Amino acid sequence: MSTQKKPGQKKSGANKVAAAKAEATKAGRTFKHRGITFTLPHPKKFPLQVLMTDDELVATQLILGEDQWAAYLATGPDIEDFGEFAIKMSEAQGRDDDSGN
Repeated sequence: MSTQKKPGQKKSGANKVAAAKAEATKAGRTFKHRGITFTLPHPKKFPLQVLMTDDELVATQLILGEDQWAAYLATGPDIEDFGEFAIKMSEAQGRDDDSGN
């Protein structure tokens, strides 16, 4: 009996669990903005303070950390640019504008 997955064959229950665990433990995601590569931690690794704010700028600063936030600010962003940055950040986490998240 072969344990290899054939084209078109669905994952077994054990494979689905393994895939979900692999996704859940990923260190983080990256995205580029204005020539800088930003690295985001996995959402489970966000600082707890993120849950204590409704301010998108503060949440972004907390998620990025001091060094990456300083690098972003060094690009001289305006409000429009922050909107583009926030979209890229959200997309890097696997969210989209239509999801409501």
